[in-house]
Amino acid sequence: MGIIMDNFREIKSAKNVWHTATLILVSLFCMFTGAIMYAFSTQRIRLVTDAERNALMAQELPLATRERLEHELAAVLPGTFEVTTNGKDLAIHVDLSGEAKSDITYRRVVRVFAKVLSAVHASGYQDLEAVSLSATYPVEDHINNTTVASVTLDRKFLNNVNWDHILRSDVFEAAEQYQLHPILRTTPVAHAE
Repeated sequence: MGIIMDNFREIKSAKNVWHTATLILVSLFCMFTGAIMYAFSTQRIRLVTDAERNALMAQELPLATRERLEHELAAVLPGTFEVTTNGKDLAIHVDLSGEAKSDITYRRVVRVFAKVLSAVHASGYQDLEAVSLSATYPVEDHINNTTVASVTLDRKFLNNVNWDHILRSDVFEAAEQYQLHPILRTTPVAHAE
């Protein structure tokens, strides 16, 4: 009988150890959760949106640099792009091959070009002579990209544009010359080549 009682006491003490360990873990979890909640409520820890994170990263890049422009473009464009600078001229090529064919419309291209111009302005480029924009898409065989739109905006346009409303602007209506592929159904009537 003595052996049975010794085994029973060992089981009882092991049960108390697990009970104590569980209470300690629950207490630590509650303290950690409380500390996290306090940190969020006092803004010591704060979640940032993608836009806020991009703005913070952009502040670290110098104004009017290719790196800053590429960062601004990456924040607003879904696809790939290529930036070419030549003195005071800037050329930006946008690849729209990731878009569905039904999405390649005149309005979509206008919106993409407006976002590109907004990024150019946000990146700090001020005294440009001209900005050339072009967009390509695999129109025919889904292998080779075809230029579906191109426009060159001169210094006069860049100086007179209302940058607060650029996203609602139609760059083709304001341009002297541009080219549009027939895949873009709706086009303005003036100045088309």
